[in-house]
Amino acid sequence: MEEGKHVPVVCRPVENETERSAAMDVRVEVFVVEQGCPPEEESDEFDAVALHFVAVAGDRVVGTARAYEMDGCAKIGRVAVKRSHRGQGIGAALMEAAHAWARESGFSECILHAQTPVIGFYASLGYRAEGEEFYEADIPHYRMRRKIT
Repeated sequence: MEEGKHVPVVCRPVENETERSAAMDVRVEVFVVEQGCPPEEESDEFDAVALHFVAVAGDRVVGTARAYEMDGCAKIGRVAVKRSHRGQGIGAALMEAAHAWARESGFSECILHAQTPVIGFYASLGYRAEGEEFYEADIPHYRMRRKIT
């Protein structure tokens, strides 16, 4: 399939190790290669306990996110979409998949650390910034929170 060609995208939890590996490849492409995050900081101890989500176009993983419990909330993170598939609503669909998991798991709130340049994206999904800007992996972020019902 041609890179960037529009095909229907399905967002759901990973189903096997091949998808999980492909999700990690998307994260490396976006965070390490594109954004220059230190490779040793891209994967962390939460990967082992998180539920990983994928956005699948045809037979290719084109986006990913993860979610896990933190401080009584659903913590969503590592939201990444391949450059060739951005602007198609895939990030929002991944977030909705994570929100659905959070609701089904009994959480009433979701939290995340948003890179400062994409705060508007998360605000459009109902998130509100909290506190001061901080740095993670040498990139400015804000902690954001959203109630889910």
